[in-house]
Amino acid sequence: MATKLAGATATKFTALRQNLRGLGWARACRAALRFLALLALGLGLTLGAGPGLGQVVLPPPGTDLTPNLADFPLVRTYDLGGSHLEQVGVEAALAAMPLSLTGAIALPPGHSPVPWVVVLHGRHAGCHFQPDATSQWPCAPEPRFDLGFAYLAQALAEAGYGVLIPDLNAAFSETYGATADNRNELADQRSGQIIDAHMSRLAQADRGDDPGFGLPLAGRVDLGRLAMVGHSMGGGAAALNALQRLNVDSAASLQAKIAEGLGPIAALVLVGPTRSYPIAQRPDAYQLPDVPTAVIAGGCDRDIFDLSSLYYAETARAQPRTSPVVAMLLPGANHNYFSAAVTEDDYYRRPNNAPLCNPQRSRDRLSRVAQETFLAQYTTAFLQTVWAFPGDDVALARVGLASDRAAPAALWGQAVLTTLVSPTAQRRTIFDAKEAPTATLTAGLEAAFCQALSDCHGPEPALGHGTPRPYPHFPDLLSLGWTTLPQQLQVPLESLDVGDFTSLALRLAPDPSWLMPQGQPAFAVVLRDRQGGAARVEIPPTVPALRQFEPDPTQGATAPVYPSDLRIPLGQFYGVDLTALSSVELVFDQAPQGQLYLASMEFVGRSDFGF
Repeated sequence: MATKLAGATATKFTALRQNLRGLGWARACRAALRFLALLALGLGLTLGAGPGLGQVVLPPPGTDLTPNLADFPLVRTYDLGGSHLEQVGVEAALAAMPLSLTGAIALPPGHSPVPWVVVLHGRHAGCHFQPDATSQWPCAPEPRFDLGFAYLAQALAEAGYGVLIPDLNAAFSETYGATADNRNELADQRSGQIIDAHMSRLAQADRGDDPGFGLPLAGRVDLGRLAMVGHSMGGGAAALNALQRLNVDSAASLQAKIAEGLGPIAALVLVGPTRSYPIAQRPDAYQLPDVPTAVIAGGCDRDIFDLSSLYYAETARAQPRTSPVVAMLLPGANHNYFSAAVTEDDYYRRPNNAPLCNPQRSRDRLSRVAQETFLAQYTTAFLQTVWAFPGDDVALARVGLASDRAAPAALWGQAVLTTLVSPTAQRRTIFDAKEAPTATLTAGLEAAFCQALSDCHGPEPALGHGTPRPYPHFPDLLSLGWTTLPQQLQVPLESLDVGDFTSLALRLAPDPSWLMPQGQPAFAVVLRDRQGGAARVEIPPTVPALRQFEPDPTQGATAPVYPSDLRIPLGQFYGVDLTALSSVELVFDQAPQGQLYLASMEFVGRSDFGF
């Protein structure tokens, strides 16, 4: 036990030291103190009587996490004075909701115009939003969730971007007509008005008339280059506002909107995004604009416990697009630790999947510092890829957008599972789980279809061997299982020319119970051409798409089963005529038994997105 503890402690300390690189000394010291406090708690739990089976898992004691702006010298708060929101669908007396336009702002040194990033916080409990009590508005002391992203604003400003973080508490307040039944609809109405009010005043400041930011902003705002980062309900608000900004009817109208700070959004980074609507009831609420987008979900998120944030990528896949979307599952991340202003570890709301998510047991679980560091590094790199290095292969690979390379096992030091939605013209789908009848299966390969948004729990379940489907409940999946060798799934092609494509992408996931062979391939992919040529690529069990999460024997099927990308560069299929393919085959002739879930197969083109 002591040896294991020492090894785990050394691993965590090394990770902490790496995560603290690049942070200011004051913030680094605060993070180190938090780490030592948690380490002390962990030692007590490990060496003492830790929680056993059937015992209640309690969270560690809370701490005050109010961000100190002294740690972020480029960030300051502002107050633009009073305003009001216009509401539809409430009583006339509640149609005008008062608020103060407050927030935080960061500006890099210099005198030239810079791109701007709007960062939107989520809906968290406070005097304005108390689901189990009476909410108030205005209220005091009002929590400053905008300051929870001061660390991100500092990092982006250091990279040369202006940053605006509006206070969105008014949007999420359960007052002025908002109830449990309509608060999401009112949040949609309110958030867009708040964002636009702050941005129109930023445009005013750029013209030399400062409404109260308190910074020299004249000539510092490039209104033609705007991006948004949103967390939780702020992520849903970012996607919605970006969609609404596309509603222009002429070039003159577009230019007028840009001048007022209401122009198009060039890129989105959405972290655990939601508008809190069930997918089955409001699939339209998961729509994305056609702009480069990254969607990040935590595998230990117990606020968006159904991982519905990742459904944004599913809707993008079904729509015509000219820009990419990358969706990633960050296995050890929770929901709240991306915000430095939220104390709660939301894992303890649903303390299941302990091998991955229990911070008192798991080596995969990410600390608050690790999540903040990842978001700051990834967001900076993503925006640089869109604005500074478009088409650069290395830059695209650093953010998971390189479709001509194998899917990454890690980004910025953290393990990830990714799926890339390339522009419509750069992908050719040859297999979808719904179209399984177009494939030919050998007699010993058992197949069952699992429809999206169902748990596949029935007399012949496709997932979980009689247990409900783990989250997320999408996409459509074809379950493939075998107990004898060899077996094969063949997708026939009619002399398909893929000479202009660069990779074959399969979206798949292994069954958690599959004991994959070590030291030998899990299966193989074979391409055949019309002339009889064939090329085989063997797939090792170490590829990211075949990562398995340890099951929790006390909770059932709670580990996520998320089909991610297995991308094979077509150059690996040496000797086959890519201009006249006759079939793609999955060959199971190595592992004596197994089960995996296949969502789709497609050929994808090079990552020339033309940002």
